[in-house]
Amino acid sequence: MKKTLGIIAISVFIIGCNMNPNKEARIQKLETEILQSIERIDQLENRVETLENMNENLKTRVLEIENR
Repeated sequence: MKKTLGIIAISVFIIGCNMNPNKEARIQKLETEILQSIERIDQLENRVETLENMNENLKTRVLEIENR
């Protein structure tokens, strides 16, 4: 009886320890999420820069039209 309870206690302890996800896998997942976020930020920065350039061109055109 004592051996059975001991085996059950040890098996529960071992199973409980294995339920935690692997730290390395979590770190890799976070790294990929960071890289994806950086890529999206770069894309957004490029889009904003393009829009600013277009806006500047439109402002100069408006000024040219107003001065005529």
